[in-house]
Amino acid sequence: PRGPGDGRLSPAAGGEDCLWYVDRNGSWHPGFDCDFFTFCCGTCHQRYCCRDPLRLLTERQQRHCLVFSPRTIAGIASAVVLFIAIVTTVVCCFMCSCCYLYRRREQLRTPLQ
Repeated sequence: PRGPGDGRLSPAAGGEDCLWYVDRNGSWHPGFDCDFFTFCCGTCHQRYCCRDPLRLLTERQQRHCLVFSPRTIAGIASAVVLFIAIVTTVVCCFMCSCCYLYRRREQLRTPLQ
């Protein structure tokens, strides 16, 4: 990317911040600040600074991109499934006589003879 004096809009350095994003290829891009009197513009997958308020991408819109991205949903779903699997395994292990946790619990329940 070229600088602000070369005729192109710069995706770099105060006004409306562009938050980090992931492009269509899955590459991560860090957030950046826009110059005075410029705004964060673009889409969920490509962001740049511009002076056109009609193309403004608000911080709320940017966060909406992050919340509902397929990767985010897949990550949350994976975490939930993993959590349920761990809890189910632990609960089953306390109830199954062949499991170490069940035997350990039973040892603690019955007094030593």
